[in-house]
Amino acid sequence: MLTIGVPKEIMPGEGRVALSPGDCAALVQAGARVFLETAAGDASGYTDADYQQAGVAVLATAAELYQAAELIVKVKQPLPADLELLNSHHIVFSFLHLAADPALVARLCEIGLSAIPFEAVSDQDRFPLLAPMSAIAGRLAVLRGADLLCGDNTRGVLLGGVRGSDSGRVVVLGAGVAGSHALAMAVALGADVAAFDLNLKRLSALGQRWPQIQTHEASPEAIAEFCEQADLVIGAVMLAGRRAPVVLSQTTIARMSPGTVIIDIAIDQGGCVEGVRTTSAQQPVYRQSGVLISAVANMPGAVPRTATQALSSVITPYIMQLVVAWDRSREPDTPVPSPALVRAMAIQAGRVVDPVLRQALT
Repeated sequence: MLTIGVPKEIMPGEGRVALSPGDCAALVQAGARVFLETAAGDASGYTDADYQQAGVAVLATAAELYQAAELIVKVKQPLPADLELLNSHHIVFSFLHLAADPALVARLCEIGLSAIPFEAVSDQDRFPLLAPMSAIAGRLAVLRGADLLCGDNTRGVLLGGVRGSDSGRVVVLGAGVAGSHALAMAVALGADVAAFDLNLKRLSALGQRWPQIQTHEASPEAIAEFCEQADLVIGAVMLAGRRAPVVLSQTTIARMSPGTVIIDIAIDQGGCVEGVRTTSAQQPVYRQSGVLISAVANMPGAVPRTATQALSSVITPYIMQLVVAWDRSREPDTPVPSPALVRAMAIQAGRVVDPVLRQALT
C-alpha cells in the first residue's frame, strides 16, 4: 500500500494544497493511504473534516506526516523546515525548478531521496502539470500589473483606457502557456498588446486568434524598442527543466519610463529579466531606475481555491499510476512508475538522473 503525505505549505503567501478532498477520496478508493497535515487545506477552503470524510488521516504535525508517508505530494519546493524532515525513503512530487536552485539539488541528493518535478512531466511537447499554474500566473500577471499602474509614482495608466485616452501598452515576452494567457487578459482589458516569441508558428496562431495584437519574432533590438515604450511588460520566457533565458536587459530597463511595471513570471526558473530579484507576497515589488519590478515565485498561491482545484485535478491521475504500480510491484520498496514519471524523475536515490538537469547544473 502506497502511503501519501500532503503537508501544509509553508512558503510565505502560499495558500494552495496539493490535493483536494475529492481527489484524495479517489486515491483512497484505489488502495492508497493518505495523510494530511492539519489545516493544510484551510486557505483553499477545505477543512480537516472535509478530508476526514474522504478517508484521509489528519495528523497534528509535519513531523508526524513525513514519518508516516513515503510519497510526499507538495505544491512548492521543500524549504529548510521541510528538508529537516525528509529522508532517503521519500519520493517528493512537487514543483521543484531545480535548474535554478543548485543548492536545493545538492541538499536533496545529500538526503538520498528521489524527486519528480511537476514541471518535468511531459506528454510529447506538452507539460500538463505545469500548464494550469502557468495559465493562472499569466492572467494574474496582467491583473497585478494593471493594479501597479495606478496610484502615486506610477504611470497612472488604466489598461483599456476610456474614450479620448490611450489604451495602455502591454508587451508580453514569450508566447507559451503563461504568455498566451497574459495576452488573453490584456486583450480582454482592451490594452494595446505586442507579443514576442521565437516560435513563428505560435505567433501566427495567436495573431489569428487576436488580430488586434502585434506579433514579433524575438530579437534583442525589437524587445528593447517595444519595452522602452511600454507601460507594462510581462516576462514569460520559460524552458522546461532549464534556467529561463534572460531577454530583458538592464540597459533596456534603465531607458524605460519611470512608473513602468515589469512582472517576471519566469522567476521560478531564475527569471527572464537581467538581475531580477525574487519578491514575495508580503513585499511583491521593488523599484529600479524608477521602474516597478515584481517577481513573486508562487504567484498562483494568491488564488488558492482556483489553483488547488486546477492543480489537484491534473496531478491525481499520475499519483494514481504510482498507486497502481506500487501495488503490482514485486518489491514494495521499488515501485514501477509510469513512463511519463520515469522520464520526469530528476533525482533517484540521491543521484541526478535527468540529463537536462545535469547539463543545466554544469
